[in-house]
Amino acid sequence: MQPLFVIRQAGPLDHGQILQLARELDSTNLPTDSAELADALDRSARSFAGRIRRHAQAVYIFCAEDLQQERTVAASMIIGKHGTPESPHYYFEMETDERYSQSLRRMFRHTFLRLRYSMDGPSEVGGLIVDPALRGHTERIGKQISWARFLYIARHRSRFEPTLIAEMLAPSTMNHGNRFWDYYGGLVTGLSYREADLLSTRDKEFIRALFPDSPLYTFLLPLEVQQSIGQIAESSRGAVHLVEQAGMKFLEQIDPFDAGPYYGAQVAELTPVKEFRTLRAGMGEPDSASARRYLVAHEGPKGFRAVQANAIVEERRIIVDEDILKTLSVREGDQVDTVPLP
Repeated sequence: MQPLFVIRQAGPLDHGQILQLARELDSTNLPTDSAELADALDRSARSFAGRIRRHAQAVYIFCAEDLQQERTVAASMIIGKHGTPESPHYYFEMETDERYSQSLRRMFRHTFLRLRYSMDGPSEVGGLIVDPALRGHTERIGKQISWARFLYIARHRSRFEPTLIAEMLAPSTMNHGNRFWDYYGGLVTGLSYREADLLSTRDKEFIRALFPDSPLYTFLLPLEVQQSIGQIAESSRGAVHLVEQAGMKFLEQIDPFDAGPYYGAQVAELTPVKEFRTLRAGMGEPDSASARRYLVAHEGPKGFRAVQANAIVEERRIIVDEDILKTLSVREGDQVDTVPLP
């Protein structure tokens, strides 16, 4: 059967529809400002073409296109490097202080947060959003567009850092506020959550200048704030499941603004990276009883394109339906990149 969706690199013509999706997610990774998104799409096109050498300047934006309706229904991205001397990667490390009194025979374990930063940071995956009308679709669009990033990283290892992270959105309060920021960050900076979030995309100097170096013991915070630390927004639970399937784990690190958790792993240890293979394309009708679901990708004149396919791997060949080859604009014998889909 002809694929219903193709995952491909985004371009300037996708600006309007991706902007709508970005505003649905409301994430600083995927810009919600029209001019900023236009700049990101331009950088993305140059990054895919290999014209941006510095990891810190490279960004790769993917989109999922509904082939029948010819519209963009999902987006995701890779940030080449998050953390440089000019713009460090800041985070709170979650640590534990153990205290024991012999006379009282009491022991306490106190969680505390300490501000850390890296000027030689990791690569980052983010900006994952699926049109609400298509969430839960049988084609699992979220998984496809998420796994496409891992496949691309496996194909172009030299373009990315050895470590990969993902920041998960924390629950928000009314008017897109945040409990943790209201009780801590807002008090030490004098900024609202939205003001600080927007400022940090251009200048992070205020974080190092104004955040105290001393540890923050969480028991000093109100109970509802303590309970919010490291929590995940309901809309991000699917994204967490996807990165966990890929082999990423909670790093005991949280975002200094909203206390959302950071997940991460060594790129070499990611399941999709370890299972990545480049194979020769073969045409056939895979027996549904023995076929497995794969993400099959190719980079040609149309740029990066990937589709989900039921396929059989035979030695150095992957056997797929003729329509898969047509969608990818490849012929029998051409090389394609593959990862199994869980």
